[in-house]
Amino acid sequence: MANFFSASQEEQQEILLTFWERFKYLIILTFISVILLIGGRDYFLSSSNEKDYAIASIYQSYLESNDAEIGEQILSIYPNSVYSDFVRLNEAKRSFEAENADEAILLLQSIISNNPSSVEDFNPLQAAAKTRLAKIYLENNNYNEVISMLTNTDELTATMLEMKGDAENGLGQFSAARTNYLLALQKSNNQSSRALISMKISDLEGDEIE
Repeated sequence: MANFFSASQEEQQEILLTFWERFKYLIILTFISVILLIGGRDYFLSSSNEKDYAIASIYQSYLESNDAEIGEQILSIYPNSVYSDFVRLNEAKRSFEAENADEAILLLQSIISNNPSSVEDFNPLQAAAKTRLAKIYLENNNYNEVISMLTNTDELTATMLEMKGDAENGLGQFSAARTNYLLALQKSNNQSSRALISMKISDLEGDEIE
């Protein structure tokens, strides 16, 4: 190939023919692979777009009708999608209002396990599920469950810190409750919430329960 550009037309044809004879199968295979790759990519993108549109349409129907059967359809067909977790969040609220706390707890725990979070990557869906679950636990005086769930203060919202403080207060852990109430004050931008947290701090007992 070194003298290709200085070769005559006949020589160029001979070189190309020799090159083709030696590498034709590799060239054909490469060509087919490129076609399959492009076709597969286009098919994947098209399928993904159609799937996204389908589930979005079903979820829109669910929101408009608040029909539990449509929600079950989404959970059945698309169990690992974010739409399914939105359905679980809504169905947990429905279950709790129907005084079926156990079902609500299971739904919220499923959302939490499906949506890991970290300091670098805050997950609002997980936070919403933890907030609702903590409210259920507090209403049933399950204070240890609240504290166990809300362990890492760096990942907690002001509301979650306040609820952790409520649980610690319920257990007589007043020093820990004060710490989390103060952290909640630092994170909260809502004046009404800040006033309520301040009242809780003022109402804390002085001595820890043994």
